[in-house]
Amino acid sequence: MLMNGHAPLLFESCDSATVLGDLVNEDWLALVDAVSGERFDELVRRYYVALYHFRQQPRRPRPANVVEINANGKQLALEGMLESLENDKADRKEAAEKGEEGKPLFDGMPDSRDEKLPEVLRDFSKAPQSLAVILSGPGRPPCDGLCLLKAFLAGPLLGGGDDPTSVHRALHSNPTFARIAGFLGPEAKKQPWELTSRRLPSLSVCAEFSEIMTRYGLWHLARLEQVRENMSSGVLEIEDTVSFDTTHLEANSHCANVVPPGAEPEKEGGKPKHRKVPQVRKWCDCGHEHWEGCPHPWSPTDQGAAVVVKGPTRIYWAHKTSVAAFGSSEIPFDVRVCCYAAESDGKTLVPHLQLLERDLPETLKNLRHVLADDAYRHNRDAIELFWNQPRLSVPVHGRKVNPKVADAFVGINRFTPAGFPICEQGHRFELRGRDIKEERYIWVAPDDGQGQSVCASCPLAGSCLGKGQRRHIRVPRQDLSQLDWNHPQHSTRNRARYGMRTGVERAIKRLKVDLNGQHLTHRDVHRVQAHLDRKLLTLHLLLA
Repeated sequence: MLMNGHAPLLFESCDSATVLGDLVNEDWLALVDAVSGERFDELVRRYYVALYHFRQQPRRPRPANVVEINANGKQLALEGMLESLENDKADRKEAAEKGEEGKPLFDGMPDSRDEKLPEVLRDFSKAPQSLAVILSGPGRPPCDGLCLLKAFLAGPLLGGGDDPTSVHRALHSNPTFARIAGFLGPEAKKQPWELTSRRLPSLSVCAEFSEIMTRYGLWHLARLEQVRENMSSGVLEIEDTVSFDTTHLEANSHCANVVPPGAEPEKEGGKPKHRKVPQVRKWCDCGHEHWEGCPHPWSPTDQGAAVVVKGPTRIYWAHKTSVAAFGSSEIPFDVRVCCYAAESDGKTLVPHLQLLERDLPETLKNLRHVLADDAYRHNRDAIELFWNQPRLSVPVHGRKVNPKVADAFVGINRFTPAGFPICEQGHRFELRGRDIKEERYIWVAPDDGQGQSVCASCPLAGSCLGKGQRRHIRVPRQDLSQLDWNHPQHSTRNRARYGMRTGVERAIKRLKVDLNGQHLTHRDVHRVQAHLDRKLLTLHLLLA
């Protein structure tokens, strides 16, 4: 009997040259063409070195900085995870009080002090040996790294994911895609002059490629090199204005509820407030059924994920990322994942600039203006230590104005929390300038739809307008302390410049929506960083 009364639909996919002329396939075909051997030759050679090093390990190495909890039982492990998070929070607070900068953002570059890594994998300034030297030893040839790179970058543009399972499915179900990526078929033999195999990869080969590119920071390296190339070639113009913002990616995991030991109910007869922490598991070979009793430590299933609050009703279990984009072009050129998603937005700006200073110093050489939202306002002094002492532009942090300030001016009803005077007729005044000597802000009545002063047709003009056609008031600087005296946010020039800040939101949309980066199929902060590196690499390859 057929399920739901429908017969199964079977179809056969075959290779066809007509695919090349179909405009629907224009994007992924252009991306495959951009992933050339000349551009990525050094990266592929570095991948083969990493592949050899990875296979030499007796067992899969654990990523660095993984949290480990020693506890007898899962419930105690969850309580230990909460205690670990609280201790980390206290350590960050103590470091901030001492003036020490923490590291809230994940660094995708390998540890240069790790002597266990080959030199070309811990110092990317060192070029690897030639392909003939690297692959001249005995043994079965590896699957071609350049073909796999094309498949992982172009596969998501066909509507699938960028995880190994989706890429493997696309290669084996779409012969045209596999051929254009460079593979020769499931039974292809290696030719005598070839050093690698171009046979269709198995799922384990795809998973191994993704894991190696992620663990050794090769996705991160490829993305940085492509961004540098686009900047040097003029494809991406370096501007003096950069916008920063954070965004969230809903985690591909679940959280657990933990009641802190000794917690008291908030209300009489109620329950103690619970906290959310990552689920935990073990990485040993003892088996799931023996985890409760085996001596191995517990680890989070999705390190870095936490509760991200974006609004009263918008609460997510997610990862958080910091995105940098140029003000005019609105092109994202850097993205970093927070090591802990519940980190305050404002604490990511200075660490992000420090990483840019190391990895993309050309973006800071001409930097004059940094645009961000109100959460970043406490970084004004800190960012002036970078290069040309850039200025941080943030919106006015609203603050209630004493009613006596409005009472001092005839015809002024009130001042808004942002500092705007509002007259009795409801017109919002505009900032004309400053009286430097007397330290006063100069506000004027706005124009109407015909470009004339609203005071000319105002029925209350006789009571508040002494002379002239436009009302002027001068407000002491100390009465509007929420405004930046040196660079008033409401001035025409600063308001126009800050208007470019929303460009970073459109840059985020390019990564999350246009390139489908908002759907995570990976866990842990280092894999989320690799996921976003692939999206940014794809974007800049299409731009090139």
